[in-house]
Amino acid sequence: MSGKYWKDLKVDEIRYIHDHPDPSHMIYYLKIGLSFTDSLKLGYIDSMKEDITIRENNKKAHQNMKENILL
Repeated sequence: MSGKYWKDLKVDEIRYIHDHPDPSHMIYYLKIGLSFTDSLKLGYIDSMKEDITIRENNKKAHQNMKENILL
């Protein structure tokens, strides 16, 4: 991430991003100019939506596998 996105962040906020296992959702919002707090909140929502979608798709895939085996 370019240094220009870090200029308004506090040291503990930068440390939070560095220590986070996957801050990509949050970084997207920082890049478009939102505050750290707003980026954190929206990034969390995006991450949860992505996890839900993945779980739903995995359930569908397992069900499809069961149905295909029975045919």
